[in-house]
Amino acid sequence: MRKRTARLLTAALLLAAVAIPAEAGATTTAAQAAPAAEQAAPDWQFVWGDTFDGSLDSRKWGALEGTTSPGTDLAYASFDVTTASSNLVLTTEKRQYGSKPYTSGMVWTKGRYSFTYGKIEVVAKVPPMGTGIWPALWLQGDKTYNWPGPGGNEIDFAEMWNTPYEVKHALHYADTPNGTDLGANQGCKYTSPVDLSAGYHTYGLVWEPGPKLTYYVDGQQTCQFAPTGDYFNTPMHIIMNTAVGASWIGHPDASVTFPQQFKIDSVRVYQDANLG
Repeated sequence: MRKRTARLLTAALLLAAVAIPAEAGATTTAAQAAPAAEQAAPDWQFVWGDTFDGSLDSRKWGALEGTTSPGTDLAYASFDVTTASSNLVLTTEKRQYGSKPYTSGMVWTKGRYSFTYGKIEVVAKVPPMGTGIWPALWLQGDKTYNWPGPGGNEIDFAEMWNTPYEVKHALHYADTPNGTDLGANQGCKYTSPVDLSAGYHTYGLVWEPGPKLTYYVDGQQTCQFAPTGDYFNTPMHIIMNTAVGASWIGHPDASVTFPQQFKIDSVRVYQDANLG
């Protein structure tokens, strides 16, 4: 999500086991059995989530305020973070707020919930967009002022700008605090056959040791990264927001309608019980 300050586990191809009769007296050693154990599918256990059935739970989420994205056209405001009909609603409005001509909503779990490795799935209905509208679902390391360096790295598991037919996947990381972004040219794009703003869809990420990052839209694998180095092995928190306007995506013009709403039905995090 940040160029400013930017589910499912890969469906393991399970070969059908062909039963071969064992010879009389034959035994299987632990060493022979080990490869099968190593290929075992993850045992996903639900560990954290929210379905937004009431008001925003401050034990889980914080609503950001102010110009946290200096290179964009908006200020974040808590009045643009609401809940309705069991949805979290992030509203984007054309409204002067300080020096910024737009307001929008951003929530995060920093200081409330972070995790290392697992599967996250978000069911959401993105706004209709248009030039300069930028909804995003992402993870960031807990060292806020270290972006994109160690402990402040970022995984964008679903971000969209300008059009509801394209989902971008990215990651940002560096060797030193505020260092050169080594993930800047590693993004990939999924082109949807349908308008994703017309209904709810599931955006997912499986984050494994290695690291290996596998991205999904509606259960379909859309991208995978396996960056070398020890960059993604520390806790990360969840961020959801809609930004407005930036040099690399353009700025809203007269054709963009307001207000726009990013509706999140649920957020669920799972971890593999096999990892302990």
